Amino acid sequence: MKHRFPVRAAPLPLEDFSALTRETAELRRLAAGAILAGRPVPPGIAAGLGRARDILEDAVERDGRLVLTLGDDQRLRLELGEELAQLENDVIYLEEGREALLKHLAKRHHGFRDAVRRALRELAPPSVNLLLCQAGALLRAPGQRRVTAAQPAWNAVALGRFAAARAKRPVLWSAAPLSGPGLAELCAVPRQGFTLAGSLGRQLLDTQGRESAWPMPLRQASLLEAINARLAMLLADPDWRAFAYVGSGLQFRRGETVVARQDSRESVDEDASLALLEHVHDIVDAVDPEREYFRVKDDGRDVAVSPTAREAGDGQEFTPAEGLRALADALGLDLGQGPHLACCGGTPGLELLEALAAHTDDLRCLFVTDREELGAKARELCPRTTVVAHPDIAAAVFSAAAP
Repeated sequence: MKHRFPVRAAPLPLEDFSALTRETAELRRLAAGAILAGRPVPPGIAAGLGRARDILEDAVERDGRLVLTLGDDQRLRLELGEELAQLENDVIYLEEGREALLKHLAKRHHGFRDAVRRALRELAPPSVNLLLCQAGALLRAPGQRRVTAAQPAWNAVALGRFAAARAKRPVLWSAAPLSGPGLAELCAVPRQGFTLAGSLGRQLLDTQGRESAWPMPLRQASLLEAINARLAMLLADPDWRAFAYVGSGLQFRRGETVVARQDSRESVDEDASLALLEHVHDIVDAVDPEREYFRVKDDGRDVAVSPTAREAGDGQEFTPAEGLRALADALGLDLGQGPHLACCGGTPGLELLEALAAHTDDLRCLFVTDREELGAKARELCPRTTVVAHPDIAAAVFSAAAP
């Protein structure tokens, strides 16, 4: 089955785009690592990020979308406004410095300086026990696809400095896995500064470089591996490869698998989206025909193959509450001992905030959303919540609060 997308005169091959995103992520890691270690930024990094920005700007059409070729006559159109904006932010930061970047951000985001000042008044304790940052809120603007949401260098420096000075246990948290690509490939903070908690706390990479994972029941793990192998084979086909590059992409989480079938920009033809959903159901039926171990959840954008809990409280549910318990056990955290600071956003951020608030009321939250109703719900869960509209503002708060 062929899925046709609008074609531009000179589309960019998907392989070139993918290589470019990997290159910019590595350049950002090198830049952030050097700055946080007090070393000069290696020469050529700012120029490399500038070249990537120029390549993408030259390839983007007038409507702000980039056309990628996936093979034969397959095309995918992606909106790249956020990716280009973050490349520009990093170039300004590395070439002109922090103050120049803040002036630039103040022009881009309405009420930027007032929002930062308000957050500093409301949120800045001298130190916190647990700093829990949801990568999806701090690294990824609403509507941005996960696979290209690499952490900007300036964002990593701001977060890293704050964590080093004010947090006893800094954790970068994500529903996405550690790799494949995942949290480890997309974040730019130095590994020795943060524990990375992928798959909602069920995969950990600690500050000493040690990796661990929540133990899955053998039968469940074997079946999920079979499902994942079939999905990987499906999305390796050029006819279906587009789905790895929209929205949440393809994620082999620990205990759950997610594949995007659409994004907020409607990048994928609806017939193709529905066809993928049918394929996912067929794959799960072939491996777990009685749906004894897994169920398929579909919200119109993401399709999740999730474990079915055999008994209440058996730990099999793929939720932030279960993952937070796994994280606390693995790191020896006393979640009841605050103060804690959470940076989270969107509906997943509300679920994480609710799970953390169940352990302590000595909690502050920097909530990232451009939706008033979500901000109001966050304040209900945690009265000491400050709401900001964009990840740039959240990162600027960390920058201003760091020494």
